[in-house]
Amino acid sequence: MAVLGLLLMLGAAAVATDAVIQNTQLTDAVLFNHHFGISLGASFVTGCVVGLLFALGLAMLLGGFSRGMRARRERRALRNHTAEAEALRERNASLEQQLATQDNVYPNEPATTHTTNTVDDNGARHRV
Repeated sequence: MAVLGLLLMLGAAAVATDAVIQNTQLTDAVLFNHHFGISLGASFVTGCVVGLLFALGLAMLLGGFSRGMRARRERRALRNHTAEAEALRERNASLEQQLATQDNVYPNEPATTHTTNTVDDNGARHRV
């Protein structure tokens, strides 16, 4: 792709050079109600410069639009992320409150306040 772009630029430079060198006749031009007597080659170069300035302005305009769109998209994502984080904080707080009010025992097992050691027939100790 870069080689193709380089070939196009070289071809355009060759055409521009030929247009400037071969066209030496003078012609009249009117720009903003002012009359100029310039060669055809100079008018070609002037057209190239005007075209480049237009392309630069168009690139700046589109760059500004894309930058604005990207900034709006990032702000929207940040708002969504902030709202999601707030919802997660609320859920976490409710779960912590639930855990604080709950006993730390299994529902079907009675709570024991003390443990006793027992010895079975083989002499092994068991905690009950």
